[in-house]
Amino acid sequence: MSKKMKKMKDFFFYNLIILSVVNGDIKLILPEDKANETMDFNSITDCIIKITQTELYFRPTVAILDQGNNASENIFDNELIEKLTKYNIPQVIIQDVFSEENYDLHLIGLTVAFFDKCADIKNFDFKSIEKEMRFLIIICDSDDYSDSCVDKLEEIGDLVSKHAITFIIQDFVTGRNKMYTIFPKIDETTCKEVVERPSHINTCFNGTVENEEIFPVKNPNNLNRFRIGMATLFPFSLIPNKELLKNYDNVTEIKGFDYEILKIVAEYFNATLETHYIYRKEENPYKDLEFTDFIKNGSLDVCAGGLYRIYKDAVEYSGIYVRQAVFWVYYAERAERSWQNLVSKLDDVYYFIIFYITYSIIWCLVSSFDGQAVSLITTLIHGWGALVGATSLQEPRTKKQKLLNLLYLIMSVYSSVYVSIQFYSFLTVRGPPEIFKTNAEVMGSGRTAYLKNSSKYFITDERYTEYAQRSADCVSFYNCAEKTLMYNGLTLLLQANFYIFQATSAVNGEARVLRATENMLTVYNEMLIRKDSPLVEKFQKVMKRLFEAGITGRLFTEAIGISVVAKAESANSIMIASSYSCQAGCSITLMQFAGIFYAWIFGCVISCLVFGIELFLRRAKVKEL
Repeated sequence: MSKKMKKMKDFFFYNLIILSVVNGDIKLILPEDKANETMDFNSITDCIIKITQTELYFRPTVAILDQGNNASENIFDNELIEKLTKYNIPQVIIQDVFSEENYDLHLIGLTVAFFDKCADIKNFDFKSIEKEMRFLIIICDSDDYSDSCVDKLEEIGDLVSKHAITFIIQDFVTGRNKMYTIFPKIDETTCKEVVERPSHINTCFNGTVENEEIFPVKNPNNLNRFRIGMATLFPFSLIPNKELLKNYDNVTEIKGFDYEILKIVAEYFNATLETHYIYRKEENPYKDLEFTDFIKNGSLDVCAGGLYRIYKDAVEYSGIYVRQAVFWVYYAERAERSWQNLVSKLDDVYYFIIFYITYSIIWCLVSSFDGQAVSLITTLIHGWGALVGATSLQEPRTKKQKLLNLLYLIMSVYSSVYVSIQFYSFLTVRGPPEIFKTNAEVMGSGRTAYLKNSSKYFITDERYTEYAQRSADCVSFYNCAEKTLMYNGLTLLLQANFYIFQATSAVNGEARVLRATENMLTVYNEMLIRKDSPLVEKFQKVMKRLFEAGITGRLFTEAIGISVVAKAESANSIMIASSYSCQAGCSITLMQFAGIFYAWIFGCVISCLVFGIELFLRRAKVKEL
């Protein structure tokens, strides 16, 4: 027996022998070897625990992929389960990572897969992995150096460059666990998306990671130029002296909502904006399609400036990032105080006149029935005087007349109260302007609509088309708005233009133009993207996140002007508040009753004239005698 066999025999009797089957070979694991292997797995599992504490929120589940390859995987899985249990982190062992049952689990959790040979990575089905999944792939290959394994990972770069997949490779030389991932990049010659060599993003040693970058955002970070075509439309983009520019001219001075968004997107792609002017009629954008050729031939990556999804499948779209309504705008004419308006407020007073005439007739009939001489004119005079509180009623002689006078006096009190309330309301409460809520009310109001002839037939509603045919012409949105204000008319405006119009036209803090409650149309703005651009999917994702976070809405308001929007809203609220501010507790001044004194003075003058005429006639008659 050889010395080696004798040593193994002695060891068999005094120590525990562990046999492990790895890749079809029987491997003898001595206690010290077992300790070293366990120590290696301890280091990696400690790193996984640290990663879960960074990446997992509210302790979602860790999914351990059981591929059933070999004993090393089983040892690793047992070590990991023991560690996860120790730190109260839920875990589950799955056999098929791509089953629909595990889909929700992968979206919120962390999936861990183990490979003891770097070459086995190429046999894994990465094509079926969802982009939202987060994968940690552990590689413990003692026969393959770290740099050699990284070279093999580069071969699967096209499959994993867009996914949240991080490889942890055990470096047996230094004892450090190095983390790698693969980023996409843009080829400067072909402008197509390619992949880089796996990047070393982090290192874990003794359960401590150097930084918090585990699943970095994978954007093409070498996009030198981001070529933008910018049309003009307030508040999306404003280009000074645009009349002097031609299609595709470079522009450096530009402001607006879309430009601010594109600066955010450019920063996301680590790119420099290169802006070009594109011509498009602001008020009728459906006819100018020439600029789309710049997108089709690759001269532009994106076109913006208040564009819509009206170019069919010639281009890709960014997705909706702002909505704005198109609605009717009308002049808010508030009725001024006048005696004509007062009479219109007293339109129900005829009920009291009917009762007054009825009383006079009944009084005459009752008096005649009792054999009393009575004059209808005298009855009418006394009845009117009692109704207005100027004279008393005729002396009642019978119980029937007393009851009739009592009921009439009660009615006179109600008449006085009704007239007093109407006077009080007329002198203290300013009535609201005419309010239109629905489009039907607007078009049935009888007011003249001012619409631009080339763009007013933007919807095919039969009633609207008939109304638009009777509209007066104007040359632009702003001209239509001015004519609406001048001639007590109507017009259609975009929401952004309405804020400025309402704010600038306000008088003494009150709005002079209001909008109908019902929208005529809702416009959804989207940017245009080149169809074959590698940035389409990422661009759409960025826009969606900006929209959902409310950033686009905030930038839209800022582009209009926060002060302008605030002034418009204030003017609108003041208009309504001023209409009802004195419906209770308001005083009536003598100045408001000046008309009564003028009427009394006028009556005195007439009386004096009549008195003078009577004196003149009496003296003339005396001389004749």
